[in-house]
Amino acid sequence: MMLELIWKATLLVGVAGLAALVLRRASAATRHLVWLCCLSALVLLPLAAWITPAWRPALEPAAFLPQVARTVIVVSASGPASPIAWTTMALMLWGAIALLLIARFVVGQQRVAALIRNAMPYTGDAALSADTDVPLVCGLLRPVVLLPVEAAEWTEARRAVVVRHEAAHAARFDPLAQVVADLACALYWPLPWVWLASRQLRMEAELACDDGVLRSGECASDYAGHLIDIVRGLSGRERIPQGGIPMARLNQLEVRLRSLLARNVNRGAASPRTLITAALGAMMLMVPLAAVRMPAFALTGGVSGTVKDPSGATVPKAKVVVSFTDSSRREVGYTNDVGEFSLSPIPDGMYNVAVAKAGFALLEVKGIPVVKGESAPLVLVLQTGKVTETVNVNGTGTPAVAPPSMASGEPKRIQVGGNVQGTRLIAKKLPSYPAECKAAGIQGSVMFRAVISKEGDILNLTQINQIVDRRLVDAAMEAVKQWKYQPTLLNGNPVEVITEIDVNFTLAP
Repeated sequence: MMLELIWKATLLVGVAGLAALVLRRASAATRHLVWLCCLSALVLLPLAAWITPAWRPALEPAAFLPQVARTVIVVSASGPASPIAWTTMALMLWGAIALLLIARFVVGQQRVAALIRNAMPYTGDAALSADTDVPLVCGLLRPVVLLPVEAAEWTEARRAVVVRHEAAHAARFDPLAQVVADLACALYWPLPWVWLASRQLRMEAELACDDGVLRSGECASDYAGHLIDIVRGLSGRERIPQGGIPMARLNQLEVRLRSLLARNVNRGAASPRTLITAALGAMMLMVPLAAVRMPAFALTGGVSGTVKDPSGATVPKAKVVVSFTDSSRREVGYTNDVGEFSLSPIPDGMYNVAVAKAGFALLEVKGIPVVKGESAPLVLVLQTGKVTETVNVNGTGTPAVAPPSMASGEPKRIQVGGNVQGTRLIAKKLPSYPAECKAAGIQGSVMFRAVISKEGDILNLTQINQIVDRRLVDAAMEAVKQWKYQPTLLNGNPVEVITEIDVNFTLAP
């Protein structure tokens, strides 16, 4: 799920960045709208993925070749088994930090509300606050312009320009837009490009408000002078309450001055038509992205259940194999100490389940449906294994001669086939247990399908199951590629065959 969110968020931000680059000669208000739609889509993406029908690429079926017996290799090492997978721990860490960032945002809004309550009325459009060093606008539903107490000594012209700039933020609903950006940064905090998108949103908002002041008739050079005077006394450690939008920051001054003094700049406001076009474009990109599911990461459910013996007691350490009816993929797992198993995530579809345990007959259950990543919990009962005995009764005598053929004509030569000399593994390199997996207590089984060539080499080595740590897969694949077989002979001629290989990585205390 995390990887899916990462690549989808990256694609959305990349498209928005490309659109902003194409619209570099458009107005700042238009580019701000592009970034706002991008960040809004990021916030809505998890919800859209939950409510939209899922689409997954079809799995490629394997080509048909003669198949030989499965080879099972057990790679064991000492170390404790981890009860929680590293992916689960990473997901918990992601969610915990996201909640902390959201809590920080909520606390900031509460402080802003207290700031507004403690402000001193100054004019009909603004209030004075001793808790800020720069003019700012704050408040979500009813934005208020707050000025520092030093604003009482400003000239009327400067005060009017500042209030006009901050009122433009309120008219454009920039405080709400900043909430969307803060939520996107909280949800996707590990992605630096989402933070850059939020920063660009704030920059375009300031440029759009500057353009609004100039559209009202203010001289660009005079306005730039006011902006420089306001920033001149700032040291970079100015008090700017979280949750507010300040008029001036040191790191934005150069870009804003260049925009103010540049000629032939589009300073128009975003039209309703532009707003509708940008919103529809973001929706048309977000909805298909939300519907896409990758087979390895799409779902959090799967096939689960309990394995029991005829007496009703649970069966631990039983091998459970889930096979896909419409592809060659399989997943393997084992029941825990209380006989329970769970294999996830897997795509929707129909599955067959096989359970094997020494001393019991092989149990196969076919046609198990998985819908929305979940199947009904299974209760699988193993029966005691069947015992087959062969008794040979020998006697003396001459075997009867088979009756002659009734066919007329000359005898015909008949080609006798079926003489098969099976393959045999003659050179095997055992995989090395990855040190980081041992340290993390990670176990797992890797299932491969390969073609044994006519020369006995491993060809087309492909992974069958997907619910296994990638480091175990790499270690197993590196070793298996070096195996050498005695080729299979059919009537004296070497042929290519398919083999299946299980590499089990287990830890012992």
